[in-house]
Amino acid sequence: MSFATPSFRATDAEEYEHFMARWSRRLAGPFLDFVGIEAGDRVLDVGCGTGVITAALAERGCTVVGMDASEPYLEGARHNRPHPNIVYEFGDARRMSYADASFDACVSTLAIDAIPEVDQVVREMRRVTRSGGPVASGVFDFWGGFSAADLVCDTASVLDEGMRSLRDQRKARPIVWANGQAAIWCKTGLVDVVEVPIVISFDYASFEDYWSSFSTGPGSVGQRIEALPAELRAEVQRHVRAGFLAGLLDGPRSFAIIVRAVRGIAPAIGTFPK
Repeated sequence: MSFATPSFRATDAEEYEHFMARWSRRLAGPFLDFVGIEAGDRVLDVGCGTGVITAALAERGCTVVGMDASEPYLEGARHNRPHPNIVYEFGDARRMSYADASFDACVSTLAIDAIPEVDQVVREMRRVTRSGGPVASGVFDFWGGFSAADLVCDTASVLDEGMRSLRDQRKARPIVWANGQAAIWCKTGLVDVVEVPIVISFDYASFEDYWSSFSTGPGSVGQRIEALPAELRAEVQRHVRAGFLAGLLDGPRSFAIIVRAVRGIAPAIGTFPK
């Protein structure tokens, strides 16, 4: 039996802050250093979510448009991360309304892997970036690089066929493999393409803090856990808790997470492949 992977549920800004945004700040510095963003650049942040990377760009002296397809996330960004150099706008990453070459740089973090038409998104990112400007993205490495989620996902996969199918579908997408994004960047006609791993830390105060991040929330793993019958969900929680504690007292735990970051340079528009 096959199971459909749930779509990312981008409906609650506070839910996303607890699930992911509280750690995204740690990614902002090394990711933007890698991209080579400069003060004064006009930058588009695609899939800006609740505005973590958008705000970090503004703090570096950039003029930024944060674009997302979730109005609740945009409202959260406007409320929690306002800045005079930021405009938050609703938009579809697959069909952007911006003119060709209207930004000095285009970035996206922890977003494009949730969009099935990723090639189309990257073409649009390339289109709206001026010649010589960087186009960059970062996504989780789901092959051993997202251990915080793997503890839940792999444990539940032993007990639930639906989670096992979800895990396999997620890992089958080349974009989450090493150099998977780089292959898309090269195919799109971007030049001087480089992909690197960036390691950040996800730190949880307790098992409850950890479990509440992955047993619910906007991602496919949390949605699957929520959908389990109560008895099975409790069994998964018991086994995950044993793995989290590893025979020790409950308390803080830290997970090293790998984000694969890619950067390419936009060539002249006439060289852009259709």
